Amino acid sequence: AMNKDKNYPDELTDKMHSEFSVSREIEISHKAGCVWESVAPNASREEIESKAFWYGITYDDVMRYKHEWLTAIRNSEDRYAK
Repeated sequence: AMNKDKNYPDELTDKMHSEFSVSREIEISHKAGCVWESVAPNASREEIESKAFWYGITYDDVMRYKHEWLTAIRNSEDRYAK
């Protein structure tokens, strides 16, 4: 059933929608993180390029975030290993 309460409109406002959006650079960073989650740290350029293409980013985008994401992944694995 649809909520007919005037205090809770059925449609999100533009302001509400904007709160769910991220900048293009953050989107690239997150996609690069997905690539690093799915390849080995020493993966070949070809493998990285293939995954990057799948996520709609470039090899250079992925490499720009390599240190940040491999550090985050390593720290996460260390925490869960305990």
